[in-house]
Amino acid sequence: MNADEPVIPLPTATEKEVSFLARSGAVVTLRLIDTGRFEVKLDTRGDYTATLLHDGETFELHPAPGVHAIGGTDLTATDLYERF
Repeated sequence: MNADEPVIPLPTATEKEVSFLARSGAVVTLRLIDTGRFEVKLDTRGDYTATLLHDGETFELHPAPGVHAIGGTDLTATDLYERF
């Protein structure tokens, strides 16, 4: 991660849900499902649900079935910040 890359806060066992403000102005809420696995919700789009996987370095984003959105693999925190 370089110094210009945004930090995406990730939930922990103690703090099971966190939110951040994305570039678009949307509030992105991440809820801990399991180690390295999070549910993603957007305040601007009530139908949006996705699973975010994090291996410690990169992210994978998988929209729920029926949600029309682009997912991706090998994503960075910047990619997530920019997409939302």
